[in-house]
Amino acid sequence: MEQQPLWSRKQFQDLKYVGQFHDTYLIFESREGLVVIDQHAAHERIMYERLKNSSRGKVEKQALLIPETIDLNYREAAVMEKMLPDLKALGFGVEPFGGGTYVINSLPGMLGNREVKPLMLEMVDAVLENGDGAVLENALDDCLKIMACHGAIRANQTLKDSEIARMLEQLDACENPSNCPHGRPTWINWPLSFLEKAFKRIV
Repeated sequence: MEQQPLWSRKQFQDLKYVGQFHDTYLIFESREGLVVIDQHAAHERIMYERLKNSSRGKVEKQALLIPETIDLNYREAAVMEKMLPDLKALGFGVEPFGGGTYVINSLPGMLGNREVKPLMLEMVDAVLENGDGAVLENALDDCLKIMACHGAIRANQTLKDSEIARMLEQLDACENPSNCPHGRPTWINWPLSFLEKAFKRIV
């Protein structure tokens, strides 16, 4: 079940920032109460939508200073071969290097300096789980979700005020800012009335 919209119009940027809790949750004051945002889930949604949109157009690539190799077994290599056109469209530079070995020389710019081998292996596994009949349709969306998760801001990561402001701006631009790509809520809301009842200020 999807999270309901917080407002009739997206207004994350109108929230008043209070602080960061456990370097994982961002606490805000709204006109109606208290809003808590899960920074990883929220940024994962932002990354997913950006990756999905970029896969339809020109993708910014980031060349690796030192290309990385990945060794795959027969089944994994067969899947990788089928994935190559879609990986290229997503901004990955992956080339066969003989046998089950592939060379990775670039990745989507928005992924920054994330480790590329675990990401690539997880995407191959996702395609294998979907089965050959759904290789480049259902599995491609799974790959985008994995990329978003690997590229997103982590839990237990201290954020600067400027990074938080940018995140709110990007959430306002999302089609579905209320859930991460895996369906988890990106925010929860405690209305003022709930807090007042909890503290027995009102009955």
